[in-house]
Amino acid sequence: MSPPRPFEPGWRADPRGAFDLDRTATGAGTVPVRIGDRTHRVYRNANFSVYSAQTCNARCPFCVEELRPLSRGLELLDQRRVEPDDGRYFARLEAALDAVTPVDPSVSITGGEPSIDPRLPGIVDLLARRGARKRTMTTNASGLLRPLPGGGDVLDRVLAAGLEHLNISRAHPDFAINQRIMGVDGPIPDAGLAEVARRCADAGVRVRLSCALLTGRIDDLDGCLRYLEQAAAWGVEDVIFRQLMRYDPATVQRNHITRYSDRHRASMRPILEAIHPSDGAPGHDRFTFVRQVLGYYYYVEVYRFAGPRGPMRVCFEGADLADVQRDAERRAQPVVHELVFHPDTTLSSTWQPWDGILL
Repeated sequence: MSPPRPFEPGWRADPRGAFDLDRTATGAGTVPVRIGDRTHRVYRNANFSVYSAQTCNARCPFCVEELRPLSRGLELLDQRRVEPDDGRYFARLEAALDAVTPVDPSVSITGGEPSIDPRLPGIVDLLARRGARKRTMTTNASGLLRPLPGGGDVLDRVLAAGLEHLNISRAHPDFAINQRIMGVDGPIPDAGLAEVARRCADAGVRVRLSCALLTGRIDDLDGCLRYLEQAAAWGVEDVIFRQLMRYDPATVQRNHITRYSDRHRASMRPILEAIHPSDGAPGHDRFTFVRQVLGYYYYVEVYRFAGPRGPMRVCFEGADLADVQRDAERRAQPVVHELVFHPDTTLSSTWQPWDGILL
């Protein structure tokens, strides 16, 4: 194993300028993969996302699912098409997984809201049978404790399928404030969240809480510390703080999501400087730098945090959707960084089913 890479101040200052697919990316280089009738250059560390067809039951004013098409000048409804037949859906999901076997991608289930998706048990069972590596799911957790016909609940099926990570969106540690922000129909109560964390820990599944940095909510180091204290109380040892995504103002379609994002995007840079100053000055004594991660449109810093109940893993992530298009434009042969299986069963290299179609 290679020694850990030292902190690079330039990566924090200019992640886009520092990204190099062969030198600084987490999974350096590409793999040639024949998909359909074409050979594509696929990023070695590509992820295969199963995009749930289930409409989300939350109303987050910074919704990433809505922001992705908006950044391309479209509304979410413009791209939402669903294959209604279960048999065709699962046959095509299996065919898509067959097609990307040479990459052996990590696999994530996202949405929409997968925890209330009637197809979720079938999806996780299929991924378990296939032995897909590093299986994760992103959810607001509202449906995890929902009983299933024949006994047990959704979380039982998820754990039985051997998921490694469960990413739960939680914008604020206070339940009432979180509900005012996210507006989830049938939100999971705090006691339920603690139960999910306990059952996942018993099954060897890591729970990660995902918190959007919002001005007036969680927007500084003190707010992050309060969030981490509550996460530890729930039994969660992994938290990611996300800066609201940026986008190209020349191509974005303006609506309430973009207006809210522009008003409430709290910068993670001052928080990072307080934790681990770029100039090498002493940082916060409860945080220990682990590594930086450069992606083609995202930047992550990872830390070990001395939590009240033991060590915690804490990440900070920023992303710019404009870099997705810039990356494609500056390459004669575009690299496939992501593999997205859409609700209409299209396998694409983007979050739009009409763009970058692979299968």
